[in-house]
Amino acid sequence: MRIFTDHNGVAVNAIAKTSDGQAVEGHLYQVLAGTSQQDIRFQLGPVQQAGVNGATNEALIAVLVHRLQHLNRLCPCRENSLAITKLEEAAHWLEARTRDRQARQVEGTSAA
Repeated sequence: MRIFTDHNGVAVNAIAKTSDGQAVEGHLYQVLAGTSQQDIRFQLGPVQQAGVNGATNEALIAVLVHRLQHLNRLCPCRENSLAITKLEEAAHWLEARTRDRQARQVEGTSAA
């Protein structure tokens, strides 16, 4: 399912099932840029059961913050700075969620 297309034609598809029928909704995305395709695979299943098998939200946020900081050094603007701040805020709340889950000893499981 197409979830994004930008003004240059770069598109993102969210994949619900793989060709062999594995349910991967929310875990597999395709980024289509010209003739290039990049897959983004997120962790599928609890780490304690499935092992580490994909990226995390936190990892991709770190990539975006790093990239925007680089671009902001080259061409500083308010919008870049605000985007960096909001991404850092998102990272903060995800880290708070992780600390809470660790304190409750449910991190790496499917428990709420």
